[in-house]
Amino acid sequence: MKPPLILLHGAIGAASQFNFFSNLLSESFTIYTFDFEGHGQRAFNNRPFRIQHFAENLSEFIEEYHLQPANLLGYSMGGYVALHLAAKRPEYIHRIYTLATKFDWNIETALKESAQLNPEKLKEKVPQFADTLQQRHLHGWEQNLEHTAEMMIHLGINPALDKTILNKVEAKCIIAVGDSDKMVSQSETENFVSYISDAQFKVLHNTQHPLEKLNADLLKSELEGFFIT
Repeated sequence: MKPPLILLHGAIGAASQFNFFSNLLSESFTIYTFDFEGHGQRAFNNRPFRIQHFAENLSEFIEEYHLQPANLLGYSMGGYVALHLAAKRPEYIHRIYTLATKFDWNIETALKESAQLNPEKLKEKVPQFADTLQQRHLHGWEQNLEHTAEMMIHLGINPALDKTILNKVEAKCIIAVGDSDKMVSQSETENFVSYISDAQFKVLHNTQHPLEKLNADLLKSELEGFFIT
């Protein structure tokens, strides 16, 4: 029987981004995906974007599909959400593999990252990407970007993960970052790994930050080695 694995998308992302990867992973796992509120095909929930709210989405999904304790692959923000739920509700989580998750949020970082989420600038400078976001988010890509930018500022002031919170994570974890990731540094990733009692730090070779550019075969091998034991 194939072990279940939930794939968690990143900020301004959606479950649909995993389509190409899910087919490959389905050789070894029973794959589950879903959209966080305000992303992909899922409506906004009349509240701001918060890691805590996305963790609620995740716990509800785990309950709905009877996956407790769950195995999670969290890409970028998805990894942040996975670890937050693992700290708050350890009984929900079995193992976590994060890739390209940014941990070191401060106001300077938040201002820099949020400035890249201006819908008007995106339409002007990278119209193809703006079109992609419009197709990705059924309930409004511009609103998604605005909510995400506000969330980043909030994280810069009130990080949802810190040493105290990560110390509560009981799940076995691998925290990975690509060697060519221009958004997430190896040093910040390794530093935060030290706060988790049962976590291993990994650097994936020839791996950039964008999900669409990941080395799918390499990550598949990584996941099989970690979750199928």
